[in-house]
Parts: sequence; C-alpha cells; structure tokens
Amino acid sequence: MEFLGKKRKGADILPTCQKSPKPITWSHLSFEGYSRQKKKCKEEVIAETVGSCKGVVVNGVVTAPPCGCLCSDPPTRGLKRKIGCIDAATRLGRKKKIEQEYCLGAKIGQGKFGSVVLCRSKTTGVEFACKILRKGEEIVHREVEIMQHLSGHIGVVTLKSVYEDAECFHLVMELCSGGRLLDQMAREGRYSEQRAAKLLKELMLVIKYCHDMGVVHRDIKPENILLTASGHMKLADFGLAVRISNGQSLTGVVGSPAYVAPEVLAGNYSEKVDIWGAGVLLHALLVGELPFQGDSLEAVFEAVKKVNLDFGTGVWESVSQPAQNLISHMLTRDVSER
Repeated sequence: MEFLGKKRKGADILPTCQKSPKPITWSHLSFEGYSRQKKKCKEEVIAETVGSCKGVVVNGVVTAPPCGCLCSDPPTRGLKRKIGCIDAATRLGRKKKIEQEYCLGAKIGQGKFGSVVLCRSKTTGVEFACKILRKGEEIVHREVEIMQHLSGHIGVVTLKSVYEDAECFHLVMELCSGGRLLDQMAREGRYSEQRAAKLLKELMLVIKYCHDMGVVHRDIKPENILLTASGHMKLADFGLAVRISNGQSLTGVVGSPAYVAPEVLAGNYSEKVDIWGAGVLLHALLVGELPFQGDSLEAVFEAVKKVNLDFGTGVWESVSQPAQNLISHMLTRDVSER
C-alpha cells in the first residue's frame, strides 16, 4: 500500500501556458486534448508521443490517460429499444431549458468534452449531477443514445433528463455520492480479495448487461466507475461506447493506454476488450499497480502486446492462487480463452 502514495517516474508535465499558472500533467489528457493544449501554449504539435505512461500516479494511485479515436468506427449496430421505452425527458430536441427545472451549482468534474456540475431540482430539492457537453461532437449524440438504450439497470448511472441550448447539451444524471473508484483506491490502497471480488462481481454483471444489449464500453477503468453512498458501483462515461451486433468486429484505437486490450492495437476486436479492462482493474486493486507499464506510450503498447505477468514476484505473495488464475484468464491474449 505504501507504494500507492509515491510519485512514480513518468508523469511528464507540459509547458505552462501564460494564461494558466499551473502545469498540466500529460497523464490527464487524451490524444486530442494533448494536441489542443500544445497548440494553446503555442507549441508545435508533433506526431511522436511525448511523456511517459510508466507508473502514472493521480492522487497516489496509478492511472492512465484515455486515448482518442485514431480511426473511424464502423457503423454502430446492435439491439434497439422501442422509442416508447425511452423516457421523454431524455430525448434530444426538447424545448425546455435546464434553468427552468434545476439550479446549477459547483463544478465537481472535468472531462474531455465538457464538465460536470452539481444541480438541484427546483421541485423536489433532490441533488443530481449535470454533465455539460459541447455541441458539435458526434461522441455526444452517441453517449446520449447509448445511455438511453441502457437505462434501467442498477449498475449503470441513470440518465434523468436531457436539455440543450445553442452551445451545449445538459445531461442530468443520478448523483453518486461515493465518488470515483479511482479516488477511493488512492485513499485506501490495495483491496482485500473479498472486497475486490464484491466490486468485480458487480462490474462483470454490468458488463454482461451492456454486451447483452449490444453495447461495448471500451473504456473500463476506475475513473469511469462511480460509487453510491452504500458502496455499490455504477458504470459511467459512455463517450467511447459503441453498438455491436453478434459476430461484428470493431476497429478504431480507443480506450486508455494501460487498460487497452492487445487486439485493439491490432485494429480488430470484439466486446471481449471490456473483460481485459476489468482484468487490468482487478490487477490494480489487488497489487496496487498497473500490469503493463513503460517509459513512453509506445513502450506501454509493447508491454500490452508482449509482456507476460510474473506471479512469482513478492507483490503476489498475499494474493491467492485462485485470484491469480482469474487475472491470468482475464488478461490472456487469446481472446477465445478470455
């Protein structure tokens, strides 16, 4: 647990912008965000990756930045809900403005395409989270559609209503007062097997539901798992999720470098990439560090493709053989065995 609180080498810092006195850690930026930041700082945008993914630590816990989509996704297909099953309040194009029904409060999060603020219903006084997304991004429409499609499962963050104005969409969602799993990992360190098993069981049930509904999340990581007040998990952030039908292959390098499955890098993959991401998460929960690391993005990708887990090292002494076997099966490069 001690090593979770230590800063590891490799969290490179971008040059400070004149308008912002704080340096920006590369580990928080997507590929697109990195380019925008370099341009904003009047730096030359280059194709080669700058920075390191080795042991990136945020608030004392290892994490990794999300990759941007490097090529187009195939047409999204999958199971469809009947339009009558979609709550009218979550449909796009409604005339109501969010200010008519909610009071917007303090910012509680920031993402690639917008921010998250607290909001309170003017009618009931109940607090929610409001995700504010800029218009003009295809990913925004897809996220709303997929959240509508998956609504109703206890393990998926509930979309309450959708509003829009000239510049933004406002997605009102349930507020998970337990915060992000990432932050809990930072505070409390390595999980016991019993505790990790409880969380993994809930996560795998949600992943199975998504797959049964024809949806692949493609970005399973602790930043995208929220916790309720009672400690149950909710899967969030479907910005990189995509529809899939039986037997369909996906393309497009998306996800987070340290959590991305090797077949994603090869450019041909299925819903099994979510199992790989969950396996990386389980490794981080039980061991306290990511299984695949390197001094550059390319090195991390090479590790993902080639490095084999070494269960003979000291960090595994406190992890049971069944838990080791489970991680080994979840992180096998043979997709048919995963």
